[in-house]
Amino acid sequence: MQDHLLLTAGPTPISEEVKQILSHSMFYHRSEKFIQTYESVTHRLQYWLRTKNDVIILTGSGTAGMEATISNLFSPGDHVLVVENGKFSQRWSEIAEAFQLKVFRLVVPWGKSVGAEALVKNLTAIGSLKGIFLTHCETSTGALTDLEIIIPAIRHQTSALIVVDAISSAGILPLKPDDWGIDVIVSASQKGLGLPPGLAFVALNNRAWIFSEQSELPKYYLDLTRARQSFQLGRGALFTPAISLIFAADHVLSQIQQKGLENIWRERQSLAHQFRARLTELGLSLFPEIPADSMSVIKFEPSVNAKQVHAELKEKFGILVSRGQGQLAQKVIRVGHMTNIGEPELERCLSAIQTILSTKIG
Repeated sequence: MQDHLLLTAGPTPISEEVKQILSHSMFYHRSEKFIQTYESVTHRLQYWLRTKNDVIILTGSGTAGMEATISNLFSPGDHVLVVENGKFSQRWSEIAEAFQLKVFRLVVPWGKSVGAEALVKNLTAIGSLKGIFLTHCETSTGALTDLEIIIPAIRHQTSALIVVDAISSAGILPLKPDDWGIDVIVSASQKGLGLPPGLAFVALNNRAWIFSEQSELPKYYLDLTRARQSFQLGRGALFTPAISLIFAADHVLSQIQQKGLENIWRERQSLAHQFRARLTELGLSLFPEIPADSMSVIKFEPSVNAKQVHAELKEKFGILVSRGQGQLAQKVIRVGHMTNIGEPELERCLSAIQTILSTKIG
């Protein structure tokens, strides 16, 4: 298989050390050593997510964590508000409706970010609201939701659970759920941790666990209460977990703690700003109004087909970026710089884009 420079919006490149760990012989998941490692990963995830609350590890993608949140904390007919500003925030609505929740949508144009005023206005119009779903970094557009400003502004307005998709932001952007008043955080392994896909993480505070006691929706494999009980009883995972990924996660999380999460946040911010300054020098601009530092979503003039740019980056330069989705398919490309990516890789991407555009414009 030919190696490409992986600059997608997820998954991210994995390090040589992680590759070595993943190649080790298989372990028994009920052995004492593995259970100790599982417990270590769980506690390290609290540091990574900046929370003192319970963190549940699930074997599945980030969407599994989203589904688990809805099936464990809500009941049919519950009123929930979803802020939709892209494809992945829409997924909250799709899952909620699949579980027969009553979904109210606050639709924000793609590339825009919701403000506190609009959110408060919608809260007052919905009765008996049980949940509010936000997406920290909307992966389809690269737009940032300013949780630090928004959540304190709405926290005193509602008793609803505030649930945040942090799949493309945890470990990359400043995230302080306990300080900001977030009840539930959902994330995954294949972005800020620099691991392969396969692990989802759900962090829940005490308010969320009270909601779980009242939930009337069916759950089995993704039963968060039973998963917490298994962990508390010293049995490790409820079901057979992604064993190799757990060992790799313990290694990566240990490195993150040694480096310091705040240092990583600053490093990712600096890299994003440098990359975007270079984009400006090339006459290019970003699609989102308020960009998250997880990725740069580059928009092109109508005369340039972004799909063709994406194809040429792959075929001529060996660079994999993410295509635009839905209405943005021919307008943007998405360049990820979440982890295991530095200035040389982004400069190579810039040079390739410059070459492609020069042939189209010239």
